[in-house]
Parts: sequence; C-alpha cells; structure tokens
Amino acid sequence: MKTRNIALATLLATAFAGNAFAFPVSGEGPFFQNDAVTVSATSREAVQQDAIAHRPAAGAQNAVAAVRAASSQLTRAQVRADTVEAVAHGQFAKSGEMS
Repeated sequence: MKTRNIALATLLATAFAGNAFAFPVSGEGPFFQNDAVTVSATSREAVQQDAIAHRPAAGAQNAVAAVRAASSQLTRAQVRADTVEAVAHGQFAKSGEMS
C-alpha cells in the first residue's frame, strides 16, 4: 500500500513539476522578448577606454562623488623647491597628533 502511494505521489509530482516555472517571477527574466536587436557601431577599443576612464563606484564612500583636484602646472622640482623654501622660513605642514 505504501509503495503504491509513494509511486503515485512521485508520478503526480513529476507531472506537475513542468508547470512550476512556466512564467518568470519578478527579477528572473524579461517579460518582453520581442525588442529589436541593434548592433553597436562603437569599437571594442573605444568601449575599453571608456570603461577604464569611468570605473564603477566601489567601497565605503561609493555614494560620494570623487572630487578631482585641478591639474597643477608646476613640476615636481618646483614644488620641492617651494617646500624647502617654506621650511627655511619656519612654515611647516601640519601633521601628527597636534594638527
């Protein structure tokens, strides 16, 4: 008796299992699949360069826009000379616990 019930339950489960995933659930797949397919005219190199230039936000501060400093027109040697001159006149950069 138990064997017959187990076999019947297995048969019914197999019969109804095919309809379990007939329609996509929210987030599982697109409902409209008749969209026109277009081919991009952008080259692979251009796409790679754009991806390198605009990296995705990541990390703890991903919601904060990156503040980019203006590019300096001074060379490394000029900045070093200005720093040495400022230290010679008693101007030091604030650093450490007392800053």
